[in-house]
Amino acid sequence: MRERKKKVREEAKMKNLKLAFAGGGPFAEPIFAKLVEDFDNLTLISKEDKPSGRGGKTEKSAIKTLAESKNIPIYEPKNKVELEEIISRIKPDLVVVVSLGIIITENTLKIPNYGFLNVHFSLLPLYRGPSPVQATILSGDKRGGFTIQKVVPEIDAGDIIYKQEIDLSGGETTQSLGKELSDLAALKIADIIQSYISGNITPQPQEQAKAMFSKMIKKSNGKIDWSESAEIIERKVRAYTSWPSAYTYWNGKMLKIIETDILSQDSGERIGTFLDLGDKKCGVQTGNGILVIKKLQLEGKKPLNVSDFLLGNSKIINEVLS
Repeated sequence: MRERKKKVREEAKMKNLKLAFAGGGPFAEPIFAKLVEDFDNLTLISKEDKPSGRGGKTEKSAIKTLAESKNIPIYEPKNKVELEEIISRIKPDLVVVVSLGIIITENTLKIPNYGFLNVHFSLLPLYRGPSPVQATILSGDKRGGFTIQKVVPEIDAGDIIYKQEIDLSGGETTQSLGKELSDLAALKIADIIQSYISGNITPQPQEQAKAMFSKMIKKSNGKIDWSESAEIIERKVRAYTSWPSAYTYWNGKMLKIIETDILSQDSGERIGTFLDLGDKKCGVQTGNGILVIKKLQLEGKKPLNVSDFLLGNSKIINEVLS
């Protein structure tokens, strides 16, 4: 009887919990959608949508479209000052953060009764910072995962609430790995929140000495250095598929490399040479091994499989990419 009453109290607490979700982007969407299902008193905090595409039109994000359809209040802070004002105004019990992109001040962190919980897409303390999924791929890790942690003033250094590991195949892209991790986090998030606010989770400090940091990715990071190994370049192709893309230049035009494979042998040709490998296969000689090119996109054109690309661009064979 006592256990049943305790369960009823905890369920009532969850129902009445004033929850804010702060974040945006495709990796945040499944987690927010799950919170919409499980919580009645929910607020969305997400940065303003930016113009995108050739027309420069501003399209409403999927996360805001869902919020509007459920009559969930939406706030759009531009910076940390506005974020603090919003949190002070709505006074949530707990804030869940996923890819917010705004610094959360120490004063802001003190406002919610249960603080802020951040869903971070790496196995902390590995790859703190802005690009954990890309960093996991670039490092060639055999295992990845996500961590739910308490937010503290130091970036991604808070105590760990929950961590889940997964095996990696070695073929993941930023999009595929990010989606897998966000879907897994969405399955767990409601139960973790309930356990956390009920006091059934003891936060665990991170091993600070093992901390590693990911960097903000720039457009220049996608420029291929053909003197690197085929293995390293192949990882960059997968890590940078969404942005900035792995790219090189041919005849003064950008050539995006979209899908690749690796051959361990060398051709003996100059580094950067575009090779005919026979059987409608092509590759580029790298500093170590051959990067097999399966899909690519010339500036101003649509993405093509290499066999289709060569129908109109056969002159690329034996030329050196820059």
